[in-house]
Amino acid sequence: MWLNQRPLSVTRRKSRALVYYLAAHPAPITRDHLLALLWPDHDRPAAQQSLRTTLHGLRKTLGPALIVADDTIALAPTAEVDVRRFAAELAQPAPDAQRLAAALELYRGEFLADFTLPDAITFDEWVDDEREHYRQLAVRGFTALAQRYEAEQAYGAALDAIAHAIAFEPLQEDLQRAALRLHYLAGDRAGAIRRYEQLRRLLDDELGVPPMAETRALYDAIITDTVAAEDERRKTKDERLAPWKEVRPSSFVPRPSSR
Repeated sequence: MWLNQRPLSVTRRKSRALVYYLAAHPAPITRDHLLALLWPDHDRPAAQQSLRTTLHGLRKTLGPALIVADDTIALAPTAEVDVRRFAAELAQPAPDAQRLAAALELYRGEFLADFTLPDAITFDEWVDDEREHYRQLAVRGFTALAQRYEAEQAYGAALDAIAHAIAFEPLQEDLQRAALRLHYLAGDRAGAIRRYEQLRRLLDDELGVPPMAETRALYDAIITDTVAAEDERRKTKDERLAPWKEVRPSSFVPRPSSR
């Protein structure tokens, strides 16, 4: 945490948790909500006293950056919070590759990695949900960035972007197919073949299943140098199925074993 370009030192875990929670929410949070979130096992008077003590310490550290009203608490509207900027930018990924890449640089690791409150399970559940939300935004963003670079025929940069997405979801085959295709477009058919073999082994080891039919079809097209024809076939199929096609979830859903 930083204030006026200087690192903040907030040692108490509950105080840090309160700042993290406020930082992730642009709207003020009610005192009652924070009492239930951070001190769920305390009776109300004890929880209120704990909150007052926490706010007293944070006022000394944050000064005017912390806004405490009668019933609500918030960070000042001028506070710059990376997760807010990241979520806003990735909600509708920018068409410009440079701006999108800059937004993705805000993702520097998992949200509140290794931070827990053992006596506040609801807070930990919120952290888990937020962590997954930002992970999926990152996957979406890196996938979109790869598409932007591919459109510019910057295949090396596109491969680097899709590799970041795959690092989050190595079993998500639509991402793996994008990488196979980019290897081929970059003139690296051997790289595409190696990636397919790595994917085949990964799926077998983790799930006991072979690659999906779409992945195998793309691999065959790469081997036979007919990727353009395969792209056209898939485009025609997608257009035909569009009225009935459901939106595919971004998270991975295991397929049953074919063994």
